Order: sequence, then C-alpha cells, then structure tokens
Amino acid sequence: MSDHDSPFVPKHRRPESRLQSGSGQRLSRISLSDLRGVNQPDLEALLVEVREDQALISGLTMGIGSLIVQRWDPAYAATGWTLHGADLTLDMGHPFGSMFYRNEKDGRMLRIGVKWHPPVQQLEFPALHPSKPELTSNCTEEEVSAVVLDARSRIGTLVAVNAQIGSFVATEESENAILDASGLGLERLSEDDPRLAGDA
Repeated sequence: MSDHDSPFVPKHRRPESRLQSGSGQRLSRISLSDLRGVNQPDLEALLVEVREDQALISGLTMGIGSLIVQRWDPAYAATGWTLHGADLTLDMGHPFGSMFYRNEKDGRMLRIGVKWHPPVQQLEFPALHPSKPELTSNCTEEEVSAVVLDARSRIGTLVAVNAQIGSFVATEESENAILDASGLGLERLSEDDPRLAGDA
C-alpha cells in the first residue's frame, strides 16, 4: 500500500475543490490554514446532542508542526515473511482491517486481521486465509505466532504514535476530559507526593 493510498496519510486536494451533497447543494471545502488565528467557536453550541456514552473534548490546540516519535522496531519482524500490503483504517480510534504477509521461500500469503474485540477489550489478530473469510490452514502454529507478533508490534507502534501526537496537541483541559472519558478521572499527584511512596 503506497503512502498515497494509506488511510493514515491526508490526501491533499486543492482548496477550490467542491463536494456534491446528497441534496444537490454544492459545499465548499475550507482549508484548515484559513482557520488559523480565528477565534474559537462555541463548540458546545455547534453540537446537537452529546449522548451519554460520548464525551466532549474541548481545549485542543495545534502543536508546533513537528514531533519526534519512536519508530517500529524491526527486531519484531517475522523471519522468512515480508509485509506485502495492508488495508487499515481507524474505527473510533481502534485500528481495523488486514495486513498481508508473503512467505519468502514458497510465496504463501497470510492475512492477519486487525480488529477491536469489545467484550474482552483488546485488539485481536486472527490469522486468516488471504482471500476467504476463514482461518488459515496452510501455516504452522510457529509461523502464525511469529507473523502475529510482527503485526502486533507494527500496530502497537501505530497506536503509540497516534496517542503521542494526541497528547502533544492536548491542553490540560482536554487531557483532563480525555482521562475522564477513559474512566481515568483520578486525582493527579505530584512526583513528590508521599502517597506515591506508600507513606500515606
């Protein structure tokens, strides 16, 4: 999958391009650069409704434009397998899609699914047939384990980078709102708080 096809890379369009809505109205596309320096609107007034299972995160700000992040560690690469392609997107912040691996010796293809499993609250990486909706049947358990670890390490890096960028552009107000929405709305303690040393 090239950078131009990646769902994680913004696709650049000319500012004058327009979208055709279902009602036949023509909607102008506004460049984000045109909004810089403009007073922030009343975000709550723009929302029709915030459901009980949703949270409003306000106070976000743009960063300096660049950020150093940790790259994927190739030590987790599956020996004898090459990442051949990927079809991935972020679904409500969770990675979703497939990663395709090719065996370097015999050309076998292995598809690793990527999905969030709500009941157990974790990402799952099933080893699938390259084109059918079924589990793979032509790979050993050792091969599957190695390729799944490879996929987990790449997706883990992706999630970490997204989280780092998100925390970088967040203000204290938005960080508190994010923690509260995540069920982590706890009291913040300073590093020298005696309770951290078990003295209280």
